[in-house]
Amino acid sequence: MKGARELALLFDTGQYGRLYIVSGAHARGRTFYVYVLPANESAIPNGVNYPPLNNDAVMVFGPISGQLGWTENYGWIHHGKWEDDFWDLAARRRAEIKRVEECAADRDRKTAALAAARELALLSTY
Repeated sequence: MKGARELALLFDTGQYGRLYIVSGAHARGRTFYVYVLPANESAIPNGVNYPPLNNDAVMVFGPISGQLGWTENYGWIHHGKWEDDFWDLAARRRAEIKRVEECAADRDRKTAALAAARELALLSTY
């Protein structure tokens, strides 16, 4: 839904430092939640589309308006230092994805060049 799609595609559900991210989906689109975990506590996973089972985890990003499952809009529920940590994490993730895509494009170019050279070599021997 609005504000969730790009972020949900950027992250897998799991613990990232003290943040627990839930990237999910429902029939009308992607969902995205961020929880802050208590200090020195590991997340207790509860499945891919569900919040952690930690009693004291606090949802800080999620639906802020609209009808859930239909028109929800996502954003920060609570503001604090975790926002900077989250956006730094998102920037690193975007850079990592870009690096992987560039490597794949480079590999594809090299593969195409090798295939063309093999074809030319074979045709030159006719």
